[in-house]
Amino acid sequence: MRLFELLLILINVPFFAWGFSSKPRPNWVRWLPLTAVPLLILHLFIEGGRWQMFPAYGLTGLALLMVIWFSQSKQLAKSKRPFAKPKPKIMTILGLFLGIIFFTIAIGLPTLLPVPQLIPTTGSYSIGTTTVHLVDDSRPEIYTEDSADNREIMVQIWYPADPSVTKPKADYIEGLDVAGSVIAEQFDLPSFLFNHVNLTKLDIVQDAPLVADGQSFPIIFFSHGLTGLRMQNTGMVRELASHGYVVVAADHTYGNALSVFPDGRVILYDPAIVFDDDSTPPKTGNTLVGVWANDVGYILDQLAEWHGEVGNRFNGRLDLTQVGIFGHSTGGGTAVEFCMQDGRCTAGIGLDSWIEPVSDSIYETSLSQPFMFINSPAWLNDDNSQLGRIIFDNLSNDGYLLTLANTRHFDFTDLPLFSPLTPQLGLSGDIDSTTSLTIQNEYILAFFDVYLKGADEGVLKRPSAYPELQIERR
Repeated sequence: MRLFELLLILINVPFFAWGFSSKPRPNWVRWLPLTAVPLLILHLFIEGGRWQMFPAYGLTGLALLMVIWFSQSKQLAKSKRPFAKPKPKIMTILGLFLGIIFFTIAIGLPTLLPVPQLIPTTGSYSIGTTTVHLVDDSRPEIYTEDSADNREIMVQIWYPADPSVTKPKADYIEGLDVAGSVIAEQFDLPSFLFNHVNLTKLDIVQDAPLVADGQSFPIIFFSHGLTGLRMQNTGMVRELASHGYVVVAADHTYGNALSVFPDGRVILYDPAIVFDDDSTPPKTGNTLVGVWANDVGYILDQLAEWHGEVGNRFNGRLDLTQVGIFGHSTGGGTAVEFCMQDGRCTAGIGLDSWIEPVSDSIYETSLSQPFMFINSPAWLNDDNSQLGRIIFDNLSNDGYLLTLANTRHFDFTDLPLFSPLTPQLGLSGDIDSTTSLTIQNEYILAFFDVYLKGADEGVLKRPSAYPELQIERR
């Protein structure tokens, strides 16, 4: 709960609590609700209002109405015990019971559904972001019936930015008015549940110019999971960008929760389209990771063009010889597939990767790039875990297999920061979410620093400093 939210609730407690006492309210309690007015104004203008605070707003309004009513009452001037009429005992008990319930709701809603707070970055760079709409004219879209359709994707890029530019700040989710209800439905939750997400304070400036130091930055791709979104791992992305990386994420159209295109078209995930074994050729999980890996390759081609394009934001600022990729779930399988088929991949990481769709050729050869797997103990299921182990054992370069105790599949995204109830909803494990994501950020950054920037191996070679983390190396 944010500062002014908490104060707005607490300021009403003495006023209402004294109503169940036989003693008159002291003057400081009598007029205390009036101080809620500036607090409410500060809350709305600085923090922003949200539906979880409606019960607290109601309490504040009720308290103010009571103050106004009593101040105009003739009894107020005559009585030595203002606000304290004798009440039947049963009414006092009922009022106390209802008051406790209402205050519990007023405190519980904003606490259990907080405004997400991302882990602070540790790098020295300010962060900018921009979003582009790309159409690959060389690839027909296999997930539509119109043969004239070409593959189109929305792409977001985060990068080291000019620190003198501070506004406007980027939203956590672009097009939240459309995306919020779709995201909620993915988890069988009420459609309005995530309407407050863009109140998250991001230290990211929309469309800021790059930092003017002339440096070329290594490139890291992020690939989301099935029905995921490009911004689902914003915490990790901004940490990397703050350390001098250009980080690129695509909404893999048709396999993501939704894509919102500039012309207003909205494309939702439909499993009947993405997984259609009766089509010719069949659309399978392997087809999917192949399409996503080709998305990454196509975007890398575009980055190479922008790198050489005079006047482009990224002109001369990209180190195209150092390219990393990391992904969650299906995106982790995509990272393996991309590194296997595209020699431009320098190093990769999979976060609780869905390995089963990866092309069978991976088991006959081996990845030549350094690779790290960071997993939950289950690693999705036994079959997936066994296939992942084969890939790890066959690595011909440096390999790291990290297992985080008490985690589940979505602990490798920002989702656990959305509510302390995610363990009870089966969306995360029992591990402390901040601890889990801090560990992941540390090892992801260390891995890319070593293999894209030539840094000292440091934490990668040392024994784990965290009791929750088990490390196996090759």
